[in-house]
Amino acid sequence: MRLPVPRLRWSDPQPDDRQSPVPWRSAALITATLFLNLSFWQQDHGLDLARFGPLPVDAGVLGAAALLVTVLFFIGPAMAAQAARRPVFGLIENSLGSIPAIGLRLCSVVFLALWMANLVAVPALWALWREVMRGLSSTEAGIAAAGLLTFLFLTGLQSTRTNARLALFTNKLGVAILVAAFIRVNDGWTAVPSGFPTSGHEPLVPHLWYGVSHLAFYVAPLGLLASDFGFRAPGRKQVALAGLTGVALPLFGALFFTAVIGIATGRSRFYVPSLNPTVAMALWSYAAASAVGGRMLVATVTTFGAMRFGARALMDSSSILRPPGRLSWVLPACLIAVIAWLSLHPFAPAIDIASEIAATWLAVAGAVLTADFVIGRQVTRVRGIDWVGVSALLAGMASVFCLPGKYLWGLDNWSCPWLLPTYGVGFVVCLAGRAVQKARASGPAASGSVA
Repeated sequence: MRLPVPRLRWSDPQPDDRQSPVPWRSAALITATLFLNLSFWQQDHGLDLARFGPLPVDAGVLGAAALLVTVLFFIGPAMAAQAARRPVFGLIENSLGSIPAIGLRLCSVVFLALWMANLVAVPALWALWREVMRGLSSTEAGIAAAGLLTFLFLTGLQSTRTNARLALFTNKLGVAILVAAFIRVNDGWTAVPSGFPTSGHEPLVPHLWYGVSHLAFYVAPLGLLASDFGFRAPGRKQVALAGLTGVALPLFGALFFTAVIGIATGRSRFYVPSLNPTVAMALWSYAAASAVGGRMLVATVTTFGAMRFGARALMDSSSILRPPGRLSWVLPACLIAVIAWLSLHPFAPAIDIASEIAATWLAVAGAVLTADFVIGRQVTRVRGIDWVGVSALLAGMASVFCLPGKYLWGLDNWSCPWLLPTYGVGFVVCLAGRAVQKARASGPAASGSVA
């Protein structure tokens, strides 16, 4: 008797209909990959926010931070897209104008290319180099990166249903790796209930602001791009469920478990002095050299779901540049080549600067979309430039130069503390501008009715 063997489908015979509804469970599985991967765990977001006391206190801080960034950067734009029944870039055209929307598409392409290059470089190329690429030239490493990206583009540009199934696999693998890391540092479990050893040694408000700002800088641009699921959601309830189960819950889980693993690692025999106790240290610190490469390769697979999300978002952002017909493959081929080249220079200062600028533009654009949704602005004819929306966007970006930044809070190693204030400025300016615009539009009508 032959038993049925489960199969993982890598492609879908039916093309994805961009107008068909997307179940919130599928959207949640795909967006969860942005947080259940080794690259995100290595950014120390959990350790940044888990330094305030015992474990229950740290859990409350992590939960509040996860919920805050979910509401600001995903729920708001997704609700706006669902109400307008437009994709996110169509919504940007309505709120800012068709000309600024082209610039924001370019920002999205730049951000996604740099973000995906970082995912390919660490840990993918790092793991491949340790296992099979020793002695290879940079050209050969670039070819290996291009081959990996080609595979991920081919599998990522399938239907939403297929992407959700692939995302389920990488999410399960991510959870399994977190469990394995926690078990390996079992001799440090006794330190977990009391929290991180350095709790209470830093000012509360500056450290909390730094941790939330650092986390928001990662979530803001990706949340805006993920909110494209909103226009295919049947209703607001589905948008809220997708946000809570696909962003807030996996984000909290990733923050919480990376913090717990970091605390246990710092008190275990696997801790390496002068380094941050991360998931990677828990997985292969002091392991045999012959075993480290294989562990790295397995952990690298957790980033595949996030890179598939990036491939789909990258093609949507650059869709206006894609040639029709038989030449449609030219654009993804060019993007793959550029990302592969960038992956060979992951720590270049220019890459960090370009990524910060692009992410900030996208974050403030999300604030404008949320403000339009809050005030109840109806979808109108798309203009070349919407001056209220553009004014709010520019005001948010200009506020970067007016904020005292790290000197106000007394931290010398501050990273992007201005993202939340720029978001707030853009939101308030847009809200005020739309209120004035609505008052002026209703004024002549009211006068006419009285007459």
